[in-house]
Amino acid sequence: MIDKITKAMLQGKIFLVGECRGAKVEVVRYVDKKTGQSCAFTSLKILVERADGTETVQVSQFLARGEMDPQTVKIPTERGKAYAFELSGLESRSGFLSAKMQQEASPIPV
Repeated sequence: MIDKITKAMLQGKIFLVGECRGAKVEVVRYVDKKTGQSCAFTSLKILVERADGTETVQVSQFLARGEMDPQTVKIPTERGKAYAFELSGLESRSGFLSAKMQQEASPIPV
């Protein structure tokens, strides 16, 4: 697994390594104010404690359109285990780090 991560890093991909503290699947619904159409999407949210233990990061990933029922989505992490997450973005909001995981990526156990 480390070789896979190293090769991806050499290609310029960004990873977050940490311990999974918990995960949940949410369905987010909203109405587009311009068109009046109702929209919904499913996202996976994983709380990750960085490997150095200094802070906690919320990693989110939008799931494929066919996976709308939170009860049927399999969470790919286990609490207390370490993973590497391939990120597409990272931002700080009110002192809390929030990251977005690549849509097609899955956590890599380390």
